[in-house]
Amino acid sequence: MKDIKIGEEYLLQAQKLHREHPVVDAHLDLAGEILLRHKAGERDVIRRHYLSHFQKAGITLVVSSVYVENGAIAKGWENALAQIKALKEELAGLEEAALVEKGSDITLLAEEGKIGVLLYMEGLDCIGKDTHRLEELYRLGVRGASLTWSRPNELATGCCKALEHRQVPGKLSEAGVRAVKKLEELSMFLDVSHLNDEGFWQVCRIAQRPFIATHSGSRLIYDSYRNLTEEQLCALGKQGGIMGVNGCKYIAGSQEGNHLEMLCRHMEHEAEKIGPEHVGYGFDLCDSYDRARAALKGEQCMGRDDCLLGHGQIPFVTAALLQRGMGEKEVEGIIGGNFTRYFKRMLPGGNL
Repeated sequence: MKDIKIGEEYLLQAQKLHREHPVVDAHLDLAGEILLRHKAGERDVIRRHYLSHFQKAGITLVVSSVYVENGAIAKGWENALAQIKALKEELAGLEEAALVEKGSDITLLAEEGKIGVLLYMEGLDCIGKDTHRLEELYRLGVRGASLTWSRPNELATGCCKALEHRQVPGKLSEAGVRAVKKLEELSMFLDVSHLNDEGFWQVCRIAQRPFIATHSGSRLIYDSYRNLTEEQLCALGKQGGIMGVNGCKYIAGSQEGNHLEMLCRHMEHEAEKIGPEHVGYGFDLCDSYDRARAALKGEQCMGRDDCLLGHGQIPFVTAALLQRGMGEKEVEGIIGGNFTRYFKRMLPGGNL
């Protein structure tokens, strides 16, 4: 199946929008990749591997996850702290980007022409049941969390992995309920991507502040348990959340190479179902991370899982949305305006 062929006029229009409006990627395993590359002896990772691509796409804010791999779970807390430290070391040597810790930082960095980097935990395995450790993560600059990755922990149960297709039962534990309340107390945002269906509905009953799905899609468009059902989409939108479209081909459903088409189908359906103001970009591009992990092991990384070759190709997604008939105002929100407004409200100092 052939992918969408983008007309030059739509690409130019998309590039103009990316120059003039906020552009946000709500999920990237940046901190983890930096740590892997540091272990392999690399430095200046953001500049060498990402900065030019961020700039080409006009990115103003990147949400960096702190993701602890299965093999590091036994020392998960130490691994998480090492990722945070590695990211901060990179930012300290980079004039073009800085850490975001409060809502006003987003505005300030944009005015200075700098890229904001927002830290959050992709799964809280590393804290066990000790929800007070969220306070320590907060002091280190972490400003959000998902309770789980695609595995169970002391707080909640993750859904199955992208290449699996099975329902995973399990509720939030008492510690998981405390974690949701603690996140809200600290003005840290909650992400429900990777959470199982039962846990999603429990969060809906517990949460008092809007939560988001940083890197998921529509299960109706592609039947992956990493995506949200129609009922979940409606619940997410009703409580003020945002859905960041996932750029993994196994979650988007673009194994035949129709990457732009499937990304657009997810976002178009979500915009129609819950409103374009609840849709954004959260691509979770992992190919570079996978190459870094393979290199550390002395292996060669084969294949491609991402729908995009890198962040520099994001304007093609925007152009595809425009070419397929979405209005410019709606697209402005999707490329970054929606997530920018959300984080300005949700982070410390925001007006929720």
